[in-house]
Parts: sequence; structure tokens; C-alpha cells
Amino acid sequence: MGKLNSLTLAGIDDFDTGGRARLLETIDRLRELGISESVSLPQLVVVGDQSSGKSSLLEGMTGFCFPVASDLCTRFVTQIVLIRAPESEAGVRVTIIPGPTTQTDDEYKAHLLGFERKMAEEDFGSDDLRQIFNEAAKHMGVPGPDTEDLKNLDKRFSDDILRIEISGPQHRNLSVVDLPGLFHNPTDDQTEEDRETIRKLIKSYLDDKRTIILAVMDARNNFANQEVFSMAQAADPAGARTVGIITKCDALEPGDEGRVLKIARNEDAKLTHGWFAVRNRSTKDIKDGMTIEDRHKREKEFFSTVAPWNTLRSDTVGIKPLKGFLGQLLYAHIRGEFPHVVKDIEECLLDAREELEQLGPSRQTASDQRRYLTQIATKYERDVSNALSGSYGTNLQADSPLKLRMHIRNLNDEFAEVMARDGHTKVFQNLDGERDEEYERPGQAEDDDIYEWIRKVYRDSRGAELPGMVNPSVLESIFRQQTVAWHPIAAEYIRKVARAIDDFNQTISDKLMGDNEVRDHLRARLREQNQEAVKRGITELANLLQGERGGILQAVDHYFAETLSNIRQERTLRRLKAMGLHDGGSFSLNQVVGAVHLSNEDQAVEDAEASFSR
Repeated sequence: MGKLNSLTLAGIDDFDTGGRARLLETIDRLRELGISESVSLPQLVVVGDQSSGKSSLLEGMTGFCFPVASDLCTRFVTQIVLIRAPESEAGVRVTIIPGPTTQTDDEYKAHLLGFERKMAEEDFGSDDLRQIFNEAAKHMGVPGPDTEDLKNLDKRFSDDILRIEISGPQHRNLSVVDLPGLFHNPTDDQTEEDRETIRKLIKSYLDDKRTIILAVMDARNNFANQEVFSMAQAADPAGARTVGIITKCDALEPGDEGRVLKIARNEDAKLTHGWFAVRNRSTKDIKDGMTIEDRHKREKEFFSTVAPWNTLRSDTVGIKPLKGFLGQLLYAHIRGEFPHVVKDIEECLLDAREELEQLGPSRQTASDQRRYLTQIATKYERDVSNALSGSYGTNLQADSPLKLRMHIRNLNDEFAEVMARDGHTKVFQNLDGERDEEYERPGQAEDDDIYEWIRKVYRDSRGAELPGMVNPSVLESIFRQQTVAWHPIAAEYIRKVARAIDDFNQTISDKLMGDNEVRDHLRARLREQNQEAVKRGITELANLLQGERGGILQAVDHYFAETLSNIRQERTLRRLKAMGLHDGGSFSLNQVVGAVHLSNEDQAVEDAEASFSR
């Protein structure tokens, strides 16, 4: 195929006359600088059904020759950018711009940004383009022009953008975007999920208020069946941004012309800016060697001599009137949107300056970097000290994570409450033999009698001890079973404290560090240290409880024996009173002995319960 050596003849002079050039060049310069990643810029977007003639329309508008009979433009977004540049900067540059769904995957984003092809314009033809499209499709993970099996693929369409930038002194500034075409009936090669993906992609472009919508209609298809027009109307109800374009008029069956003529005259399916009709190169024309110049001549001849198409207004047929109208519309659109674009850029600039200010002075040398980190460490140490001492100041909210001492004290209170309520396996009983409400927790079985449980342990632990004596292992067994909840309760307390510290670090890093990369790295380091501290805390807890629960059971509290004696005395008095014996009364010694007497087992059970309940 021929090379791109005559873009001025087939190009876009109609877009770029007089004062329009300055605005178009400004917008294109902004696009070159990457502003479009942050600020929406005016652009032309071609949308339509698959095989509606979108690519051929772009070919007529730009002189950009697409390969013969390929669907390579239907799998991803293609942006054609023509740039007026000096001869020294002339050439073709092809890159991939990551789409919205790629922005969160840094590794894959870097993979796409690594794609770049450069060549001289005279070396760039449709065969080269086909190869580039195959390589780009492979890079994006979607089928290319030469992909045969489309059934067993994880991904068939992409919102990534293949950007083809052609620079030279003979060009005029223009950016045109070709979107994947809509389809209506899912197949093995194109699923319902693919259809929804394309719809969302098209909608995202149409909803952009700075997009001029070039809605393409295949003359052979009914207007009512072409969803793109209902989507365009939903995005642009006033029709200020929508232009209708009819393709393949020459392919209509005889007798069908009337329906299309009504639309072309804007008598049916009315649009604010009306309709344009074009006659593009067919696949056969391209194979027969028809050039872009020949295409323009054939189109002009068709609409001036072939009935009934020669009855349409001359300013609504052919690529030249279409380009002239789009040039006026694009200029008016840019002129109207430009103040808003400037405002958006100024806001982005203000945000960037604020972020830059937060980064602090330049840190190009190792010494500068150490100084920066030292300053952060000093401020961090100061704020940690204040947080631990409870010196919060007056500007913090009541539940601010920076009030670390408050959160730790609250967790301490919660830990004490949970340990008192849930730290025992069996509920203790008071001196009246009833369940002690202080130790009772929701869901505890009513018949869960601690005395019966201790009695069973006592009987199951009898060994070689003398009658009336208690096997020392009884108290050890009871204590271990009664304190089995200590570890999970204490471990959860440690984890909650760690979360409070992590919340503190997250918040304080936002305050101290404006550099996102530095902040993320230091956060990760602090989180790693926090996690290691939790592991050490859990290990130390296990060692501590092993000593408390697994070692020799003994009490160093000198009040223990006194407390145990007092409990015995209180229980004895309660048994005496229960038999009606009281001060000043008359009773026999046998009655007293009977009241206070307990079997060895009962005495052991009561003493065991008393030992752990106070």
C-alpha cells in the first residue's frame, strides 16, 4: 500500500484557518504535555456500530490509510493525532495510553507505557500499521488483526488507547478518537460481557462535555436499531455536541433510498446540527488501488451525478463540507470551553503546587535525603511523646487517632472489664450459694454449677493422699481450666493496642509527610515493626501465662490465708443462722457441731472455690 506522503491533500486544512490555528495548537500543546490525563480537552470522537464505516470516515478526514479488511480498530481505542511541527521534528510516534481500568495496576500500567514505536512518515504505510496493531494488541492482551481463535480468550476488548501521532510541517493540528463499535447480538467471539464493556467505554467518552460526537450510521441499517444515537441523545440532550454522519449510501438496495434521504435532509431522526452523507472507499476500492485523492473525486462524482443522491444539498454531502462544518463546530466548541479548561488547569496547578510545597525542599543528594528523614523522625518522636503523655492540644477531635494515650486507657478499661466478665470458665457462687452476678456472663448455662464441677475434678484426681487430704493436683487442674480464656482475651487486647498504634501512625504520617512515596514506604516500615511487636507480645504473653498457669501453683499474697479463713468463718456463721442458732439463743453442742461439720470432700470443694473467687 502507499505511504502517508500526501496528508495535506487529504488532510484537514478546513479545520485550521485563521484564528482557529492558535486555539487548536494550544489545545494540542496541552495534550502533548499530558494535561488530558487530569483535565478533559475538546476532541472529536467517532462512534457507531461495528462495520458502520467509522474507520473509512476517519481515513477520509485525515488521509490516514487503514489496512485492508481488518477489524483492528474495533478491539481498543485508537487516537489519531496530527501535529504541525518543523521538518526537524517530523515523524510518526505510536504509544499506548493506559485506560481507566488500568490505573490501579502500577505494574501493568508501566508495561503499557513501555510500548513505543517511531519511524519516518515516508516509511509508514498500512502494512506497517497492521504490524504495529498486532504488537499493540498483544501488549494490551487483546486479539489483533491476525488473531484467529477468539473464543478462548480472557480479554477481547480494552479501554487502553493506541495513540498514533503524526508530526510534520504540512499537517494541521487535530485529534480524532475512534472507539470500538457497538454490536447487538452476542456470539462465541463477542460475549454479552464484551458488549457491556464497549457500552461503558463509549458512554464514558460521550458523557464528557468537551467531546464532539460524530455518530456514524450505516445507510443499510434502520436508524431505530442503532443504539449509539440513543446513547448520544442521553449524553447530549440539546444536541449541541452531536453530528450525524451517514455512510455506505452507495451500498443501498434500490428502493431503500427514500428512508435514508429523509434522514439526510433532517426530516426524520432530526438532529440539531443535521446530517452529513459521505461515500468512503470500500474494501474492493482499496484492493483495486484507489488512492485517497481518487476517493475524494469518486465521492464528489457520486453525490453530483447519481440519483437520488444528487438531490441533497451540496453543503451536506462529501468529506470536504463535513470537515469544514466540523472545523467551525470544533472552533466554536473550543472557544466556549477554553475558559473552563484554563480554570481546570489552574486548579490542577494549584493542587500540584500545594503537593510540591508539602514535599519540602529538593532532596537530590544523600545528605539532603538524610536531613529530610531526620526532620521527619524528630517531629514523629515529638508527637509520639505528646501522644503517650496525653498532651493533645485543643485542635483534635474527640476520637482522633492522635489521642493515643486516651485510646490505650480505654482499651485497658475494656480489657479489665472483659477479663472480669469472661476470664473464668465457671461462674463463682456467693456465700448464699447463688451465682455471683459480678462474674456472670450472657449465655452461661443456669445449671452450670461450679461446686459440682470442682467436686468432679476432686474425685477424678484422687490418688495416694491420706483420707481427708486433698491431692495438690486438684487445685492446679481447676486453676488451669478456670483460666483457659486468659490467653485469647489478652491476645485480643494486644492486637487492639497494635491497631490503635497503627491508626496513630497512619494519621501522623499524613500530617508529617507530603511526599506520597516516602509516606507509603515509612508507613510500610512502621506497620512491619508494629506487626513484629505484636508477635513478640503474643510470645511474651504465652511465656507469662505458662509461668502463671503451667508452673507451681502458689500465692505470695500474705492476705490469701487470712481471706480464706474469713470466708470459711462467714460460711460457718451462715450455716448456724440457717439452723436458727443466733446470739442469745439456747442450743446444744450437738447442734453446733452438726451445723459446722463438713465432709472432707465438701470442705475441699468449698476451699477450692474460695481460693479462686477472691
